[in-house]
Amino acid sequence: MSKILYFGNLPFTTTAADLTKLVKPFSEVISARIGLDRKTYKSRGFGFVEVPDEAAKEVIAALHGTQFHGRELKVNASTPRPSSKREKMLADRARKEREVAEDDPDAEY
Repeated sequence: MSKILYFGNLPFTTTAADLTKLVKPFSEVISARIGLDRKTYKSRGFGFVEVPDEAAKEVIAALHGTQFHGRELKVNASTPRPSSKREKMLADRARKEREVAEDDPDAEY
């Protein structure tokens, strides 16, 4: 199995090859892609990298918060985009619950 990681706050000049080079020292890269604007096809400043499951946490720990071409990277596990308002609401609730659980792992909910 594999996981898709989200890379945010990328410079607009970053390519999929740049992302691959960035992640390669920490894990095998299955695929990499940059988010593009639908009209102009220019980078939107984020991308996705697919890595094996067992390496995902290592890549996140190694690269989240590091500097890349003068910008602080945001790296985390990607989540599917919700397709309806209800799904979005449920995804937001789950994300908030995860954040609270990460802040206080001993709390019971």
